[in-house]
Amino acid sequence: MVTPLLFSTRLAYVFIFVFLFFIGSGSFLIAEDDLQTLSSPKTRTVVADLLEVEGDFHIVRGERGEIRIEVTPDTQIAEKFTFGDRIKAILLPNDVALMITRAAPDEPVGITNNEPSEPPPATEKSQPAETAPPQVTQTPKVRIIIADLLMVDGSFYIVRSEYGEIQIEITPKTKLSEDFKFGDKIKARVTSTDKALSVVRAGKDEPTGIQDEAAPPAPSIPISPAPTTPTTPTPSKQKTPEPPAPEIPSTRIIVADVLMVDGDFYIVRGERGEIRIEVTPKTTISESFDYGDRIKAEVLPNDKALTIERASPDDPIGITTP
Repeated sequence: MVTPLLFSTRLAYVFIFVFLFFIGSGSFLIAEDDLQTLSSPKTRTVVADLLEVEGDFHIVRGERGEIRIEVTPDTQIAEKFTFGDRIKAILLPNDVALMITRAAPDEPVGITNNEPSEPPPATEKSQPAETAPPQVTQTPKVRIIIADLLMVDGSFYIVRSEYGEIQIEITPKTKLSEDFKFGDKIKARVTSTDKALSVVRAGKDEPTGIQDEAAPPAPSIPISPAPTTPTTPTPSKQKTPEPPAPEIPSTRIIVADVLMVDGDFYIVRGERGEIRIEVTPKTTISESFDYGDRIKAEVLPNDKALTIERASPDDPIGITTP
């Protein structure tokens, strides 16, 4: 026979067991929800102009101010970016970058929230092995910079662009058409690290700005003549292309006031700063000039004078092409 005390004790144990069971089930569901939340963090896509690279941070200009994007060893970076580049970064909620690439020209500046289901953890391990190599191993883009030269500092050409000053590095492999100086409008082909491939004088009608160079032509073009060479009846019909005739150097007409005569150089004040006109034994000079005289000089692209004469009173200061 079960006593009332023993029955009450057993009943209490049953209630305690049921209570602990429900608490354990609830904790398990909460832990499962937390695990699911942690496994698929929300991300943001930021498209903005790069202001500065400071250590492990890419500082960009966002819609509501500056954003400090942290770069970690796990961040996938398509190339090295510098001031003025428009980048596209996928960020975690703590602004740690998962991936940084160059934004397309038509992508507007802004921030968009990505759905948590976009980077699923199951495919996250397999996708980087397939998609990351094309981004990292792609050939670096070449940009065309047309701008006015501010200063030549050693092996750097400092120019003024719409995003501010840019330092273009001149290397031994850079092809320079001539020596440039302050005020010259140049056209430079540069890599993503701002190393110059070539620098030439920009055309008078070419607008200043920065643009990506067009993709090179398809390699199938030079291969097409191969099948036609065996079918040529006689080699006499194949005419070797004549070398192009050398271009006659274009000249400029400079009308300016003389600031100083320094040896073989006439230093004048132009529209964009000082110009050093070199006088050679072949230069035809109408008379001797001194400070304040307004002269009219015909010069080559390297600023060597062909003729120097006194400008007429109605000749405006400026540079023209004949």
